[in-house]
Amino acid sequence: MPAVELGLSADTALADELPELSRFPFVTNSDAHSLGRIGREYNQLLLREPSFDEWLLALREEGGRRILANFGLDPRLGKYHRTFCEDCGRKVEGDPPVLRCPVDPGHRVVLGVLDRIRHYAAWQQGRFVRAERVRPPYVHQVPLSFVPGLGRKGMARLLAAFGTEMAVLHAAEEADLAAVVGERLARLVVLARQGRLAIESGGGGIYGRVSAAD
Repeated sequence: MPAVELGLSADTALADELPELSRFPFVTNSDAHSLGRIGREYNQLLLREPSFDEWLLALREEGGRRILANFGLDPRLGKYHRTFCEDCGRKVEGDPPVLRCPVDPGHRVVLGVLDRIRHYAAWQQGRFVRAERVRPPYVHQVPLSFVPGLGRKGMARLLAAFGTEMAVLHAAEEADLAAVVGERLARLVVLARQGRLAIESGGGGIYGRVSAAD
């Protein structure tokens, strides 16, 4: 196994808490469950040419090929970031790891990725030798579908103007965005780019939510 896929509800910092994973490169490709989401999480690779052989060399970190950066969701937006009580029908709040419902420990829960990792990270300390590794940067993204008030028509106008969602999220100037969708929505896209939007964590199969608080 040359690499580990992070999943929507984790990022490099979180997964790297597990010493067992320290010897593996991380890749971000999870968000590909429909045509509109394919490529919304991706990796920047150093290759000689775009081929599967070169891709495999990058995963193995051989011949000078490597992963330069990971681009993925803010893990709090993932559907399974925090533990969720199925009987109470809500996320279980509290400092991770939360492994049981505080109302009734016998309730059925869906463990959150954050909670599960924190639990196993504590167990793995001293049991696994951590490999020395410099991780590439993980660039958090808030997809356009999460931006409050944007809607399908606004997304369509942005994609028509800038070509790709990646260009909108990471490159487009605020003034150019405002010319397409107005100042308020342009500001929200920029705040999302800067990590300055408030996020309510997801859990139990429900995506996290973004609010406009700055």
